Amino acid sequence: MEVQPKELKEAGNALRDVRNWLAVFKTEYDLAEEAYSVLHKKVEEVATKLGAVKCTAKGVDGQSMKPASNALRDLKNWLAVFAKEYDLAEEAVDVLGEQVDKVGQKMAAIKCA
Repeated sequence: MEVQPKELKEAGNALRDVRNWLAVFKTEYDLAEEAYSVLHKKVEEVATKLGAVKCTAKGVDGQSMKPASNALRDLKNWLAVFAKEYDLAEEAVDVLGEQVDKVGQKMAAIKCA
């Protein structure tokens, strides 16, 4: 069994959207370099770990999905830290939070065939 490419691509597209919004807010709200760097690194970590998701006879291997899920959780936690530490604009925090949630939804929809 293999991971369905459609669902994996949708999760990858959602990650791309997070990357794009990060770039927008870096410019629009002068997002601190540390915040941008750490958040961007976490997005890349999610992408890498998402690429390692495997299937078993029963479907998606939970153990292979766990690192990607943990990295996504870390991304959201860092966003919350930087929102307070750098007093990020509410719009930026809301949009990035929504985009990260979309990634989680897309990851949950990944199937095997």
